[in-house]
Amino acid sequence: MYKLDKNAYTAASKLYQSHEAFFPLIAAVMVDEQDGIVYGDDPLVPRRVYVEHAFGFAQVFGCNNAQFDLNLEQYLTIEPSFSSSKVRLYTPSLPVFLKTSAFDGQRSERQRFVFSGRPAGLERTLTDELAQTTLKAVGRDHLARIESNFGAVKRFWRSTEDFLGKALAVVAWHRNEPVAICFAAAIAQGQAEIDVVTATEYRRSGIGKLVVQAFIDNCGAHDLKPVWDCFTNNTGSMALCRASGFKPDREPYAFYTIIK
Repeated sequence: MYKLDKNAYTAASKLYQSHEAFFPLIAAVMVDEQDGIVYGDDPLVPRRVYVEHAFGFAQVFGCNNAQFDLNLEQYLTIEPSFSSSKVRLYTPSLPVFLKTSAFDGQRSERQRFVFSGRPAGLERTLTDELAQTTLKAVGRDHLARIESNFGAVKRFWRSTEDFLGKALAVVAWHRNEPVAICFAAAIAQGQAEIDVVTATEYRRSGIGKLVVQAFIDNCGAHDLKPVWDCFTNNTGSMALCRASGFKPDREPYAFYTIIK
């Protein structure tokens, strides 16, 4: 298992572009838009690749390679060498070690969704108390409060400048306080990976749906396709996703959370 130099990322990225399970957050590392690390079974022309975003999301893809997977098991579980506190791993081609019962407690399930169109009759439906909620693009003077409330600015993007310029973020404000945000965690191959956070006391109020719809409009203006991914037991996210016009594009998939 070789740690790839960035000049070898292009070969890994080309291999990933034809992959059935494409995640902008993973692709963003290989196009050097976001921080992370890439390993391959060959230092120049890899056919089996492991990508780990700096936040911890990771994926294995490419042709099966038993030796590579043994090295990956060493890296992830026997002598953990990853830098984040946990690795959040999806791979459609499971290494043998992940199929064992030892990983049952680390396995969960996620679902991938794509936008199928704005639902008929979708409209602003807020209580009178929340009727004065306003939606705003993120300005530089908002960054500190948004980071304090949501931890969104530095979660995925390298810098505040990248977040301001690329995340297409929309924030809902109520009583001069940011109460919900929807933004692109990453953008690659014309797809925008949605992340949405709503303050606990404002959930199920309709505000989350407002920021999602405004973000979808932003994507349309930039010719981007919004995609959504969440745990199947996250009932709030699943409901908001479907209510906003998203539909599953594949069966739920196994997801592994590996803590160092």
